Amino acid sequence: MLKKIISCIFLSALFISCGLTDDITKKDSPTTGKVNFYFDEGLTLHIQNQMSTFKTTYTYADINLVSTDEKTCIEALFNDSAKVIGISRMLSEDEIKKFKQKNISVNTSLVAQDAIAIIVNTNFSDSTISIQQLKQLLSGNDSNYVKDKHIHVVFDNQNSGSIRQLKDSILEKNNFGKNCSAVKNTSELITSISQNSLSIGICDFAWLSDKDDITTKAFLKTVKILAVSKKDFEKAYMPDQSNIATHDYPLLRNICIIRRSSEFTLGKGIETFIAGPVGQMMFLKQGLPPNRQEERLIEIDMSPLK
Repeated sequence: MLKKIISCIFLSALFISCGLTDDITKKDSPTTGKVNFYFDEGLTLHIQNQMSTFKTTYTYADINLVSTDEKTCIEALFNDSAKVIGISRMLSEDEIKKFKQKNISVNTSLVAQDAIAIIVNTNFSDSTISIQQLKQLLSGNDSNYVKDKHIHVVFDNQNSGSIRQLKDSILEKNNFGKNCSAVKNTSELITSISQNSLSIGICDFAWLSDKDDITTKAFLKTVKILAVSKKDFEKAYMPDQSNIATHDYPLLRNICIIRRSSEFTLGKGIETFIAGPVGQMMFLKQGLPPNRQEERLIEIDMSPLK
């Protein structure tokens, strides 16, 4: 009889604990629940590492990561396919207006600085490029950069943030030349550039910032990064953490986390984590300037030496 009573108590406790676990995984809070997180493919390494750490800490958070392009991210946020997205810019005034017309409130956090990287085959004849030279290439004047050679420009994705940014800022919204095309993702881009010594690739520096990452090491064995100058014959700068932070490198961009959910949700928890001390430190260690660095107080003993 005693064994039956103990068994009943044990089973009851098990059912109750299972019920609590089931409830907490379904409850939407900053550390629990389920959410779709869409992000620009260029940010893959950083977002995956950030969310791996988040889910290790908050085990009841079910985060479905979707690597895609900038355009799809914004559409997913608008259509409620995603509650939170990570892209390389803030929403435009027109985009915010469309959200407001549907009574959708969005919140944006700038979490880190980033850049567009210009990559070439390791056997490419030059190591620098100016913004004016890049403009000529993007416009279709592809025989001036390398004498008597036609240069093909390849983008990481036809809807990527890099295409949108270069078209707006460098080409002043004019069309790209016929020598420009796009592949499906950065991995395909790296392969394409590594096999063609007369191609120039455009990708997100976030793929190349963490020199300790296995994927980044593999990429940099087959391609090299060009230093970029703001004007012809001026000093060219590599895209690295220091030159991005000081704005010496000219092709800058930001990393923004944008959510449409209310305050007490998993989307808010993700935004807070990435913008918080742990997330900011992760950007720093992976080669990007975080939006906010913790202050370091150093006490100097100025007393005379004895």
